[in-house]
Amino acid sequence: MRTAHLALAALGALTACSSAKTSSEVAPELVSPSMYRGMTCSELRAEARSVKDATPALAAAVDKEYNNDKALEAVAWILFWPAALAMDGNDAEAAQLSRAKGQLEAITTQMKNKGCRLR
Repeated sequence: MRTAHLALAALGALTACSSAKTSSEVAPELVSPSMYRGMTCSELRAEARSVKDATPALAAAVDKEYNNDKALEAVAWILFWPAALAMDGNDAEAAQLSRAKGQLEAITTQMKNKGCRLR
């Protein structure tokens, strides 16, 4: 029974050090719709399409870095545990994805404000 508790504690420690997030955990950055105020509906649709086209690659990069970070963290705990405490996560990739998600929300809001067809 004691071994099971130690194993659970070790597993909890393994998942607790990295700040990496999966793409689904990345929240949208707050982007003001006013930055898109001067655009027409067709320009807004084109901008939204451009951001949407880039988003899957950004999400894939976030998830790849998340998986790499978790794998390295597990190895670090086994081989040299202080290294696990210095894991840097996937903040840069997550920030790019967060910005794209925020842009899409802002564009959609501006399209609604202008009465554009959302498709």
